[in-house]
Amino acid sequence: MQRSLAVILSVGGAQLDARAVADVPMARVAEVDLVSGMRSAAASATLVHDCSRADLARALRGWAAGRGWSVTVAPLPRGG
Repeated sequence: MQRSLAVILSVGGAQLDARAVADVPMARVAEVDLVSGMRSAAASATLVHDCSRADLARALRGWAAGRGWSVTVAPLPRGG
């Protein structure tokens, strides 16, 4: 099992909330923090996954793009 941090940004895309983030592909959401403004929202989600980080990032980019979001993925240290 690996842990990664996904940062998701929505500027005029679909609604970004904990429920919307819950269906990430290839991973389980362990924790999510949300911030929203007048016309934008961001989420940082700690993800637990068995696949490589590269495979996860590819899957998340397609998943996010389909909702009008952008996403980046970073590794989390063990225990982080």
